[in-house]
Amino acid sequence: MRKLLFSLAALLVVYLGITWFFSGLILNTPDRDIATVYRMNQDRWQLDLDSLQRNLPPREEMSFASPVDGITLKGWLYRPDTVRCGVVMAHGYSVNRANMLKYAPVFDSCGCALLLYDHRGHGESAPEAFGSGGYHEATDLIAANDWLRQTTGLAQERIGWFGESWGGATVLLAAARQGAPRPAWVVSESSFADWESAVMERGLKEYGAGLNALTPGAFAWTSLRAGVDFDEVSPVLAAPKIDVPVLLVHSAADTLTYPVQFDELAKAFKPGVVTARKLDWGAWHAHNIIWRREEYTGMVLDFVGDWCD
Repeated sequence: MRKLLFSLAALLVVYLGITWFFSGLILNTPDRDIATVYRMNQDRWQLDLDSLQRNLPPREEMSFASPVDGITLKGWLYRPDTVRCGVVMAHGYSVNRANMLKYAPVFDSCGCALLLYDHRGHGESAPEAFGSGGYHEATDLIAANDWLRQTTGLAQERIGWFGESWGGATVLLAAARQGAPRPAWVVSESSFADWESAVMERGLKEYGAGLNALTPGAFAWTSLRAGVDFDEVSPVLAAPKIDVPVLLVHSAADTLTYPVQFDELAKAFKPGVVTARKLDWGAWHAHNIIWRREEYTGMVLDFVGDWCD
């Protein structure tokens, strides 16, 4: 009996250790600097991010403190002489603010101040911080919105939120947050339906079906270490609480975040809130704008409508 108990205790310790390790993989945010993201866009897509800034106002360095834990989040502000509107832009996992430059020219005709910033643990924003699938990032985005509103003097109804992938989930979670400011609109490009789906889709590809046995422990550790309820980090649960216009975009050819997640999200909104566009352009994950820039720009401007005038 003693040997059995010892064996079970040893197995428990091993299980806890392995699941701790996997929770670290879930929480980890890759260390990519801005120069690396510039090179990635140039080498992979022949996309010169500097050229996309030529029609933008001069770039200002900015920073603000996270209400979650006081860490410093850094970003760029593009502010025209006459500010008619504002857009807060939230990037995806493993990149940084520079990756959102591909969307900036969409708003060339609008006279918008554009705020691009690095999520916690990304770029120049507290690289030691854990990611949280969009939960703490949503609180940070609300703080970014408040910073933009106070800096520019814009009314809240003149500010929209635009997020890609991890950032696409972030803007949805923030828009559903009780007591948070209401953006004029939300664009969510290539979001996942919930953090678990995002983790499992990618994890099963890399580690196989055996990963299923580790997920209860790994997810429990993740919740403990990130200070969030892992199961509640869910845009699909947030969607019914959102009452501002949402443009939900996904590529039908996405093999990183499967389109079934888009389908689940689109069904979760209240009637009349969401404009759902699953695009058959053959684009990779979060690359619809690279495949067809003019059509993408027209789609977004049609969605925001008179707000841009």
